[in-house]
Amino acid sequence: MDTDHSVNTVSAVREASPRTRRPQARATDIARAALELFVTRGFSATKLEDVAKAASVSKGLPYLYFKNKEELFKAVITEAIGGPLAEATAMIDHFDGPSEALLRELVAGFRAFEESPGGGVVKLILAEAGNFPDVARFFCAHFDVPGRALFIRALRRGVERKEFRPIADIETTAIILLHPLAMFSVWKRSLSPYDTTTALSGDVFYAAYLDFVFKGLRP
Repeated sequence: MDTDHSVNTVSAVREASPRTRRPQARATDIARAALELFVTRGFSATKLEDVAKAASVSKGLPYLYFKNKEELFKAVITEAIGGPLAEATAMIDHFDGPSEALLRELVAGFRAFEESPGGGVVKLILAEAGNFPDVARFFCAHFDVPGRALFIRALRRGVERKEFRPIADIETTAIILLHPLAMFSVWKRSLSPYDTTTALSGDVFYAAYLDFVFKGLRP
């Protein structure tokens, strides 16, 4: 199965009954079940048989849609991030307000994704990137670069409207804005439970983040 087919397959619409689902909708069910298991158990510890059981399908059905576990990993990434990315793109396409409000909306959208069950996929991707470079390349091409492009658009819009100060390197600035959000998601799911000195809630983090960012961007 090629990458584009994986993306299209897992974004199909679900039907009403598991027994009457179309093939594409069954693939979506499998990807959603795998997402939960990969995030909670880890990628290596999860077998395709476990995914089939969680998705309430026959033991061999995942192999009909995904030639291997790596292709299923790509489908899981698409299932978790594809929807939020599409929503953010539609939002910025139709936004008609101040650029600061636009950037706040982008951050709020990332927070909603990060706090959802699918938010754990960021940690999963980083943890497995070295073991599965093809999956890492897939994520970068289809999700990381397009997500960064949204921040680039917001920054460029603000500069052109003179709502933000001139920025010499907008592309790098977008990385500086986006990656701390991803790392906060990872920290919450890795080190935070063991850090007895820092009680950092999402409200506190995002408020401090936005304060810092806008003090650097405003004219």
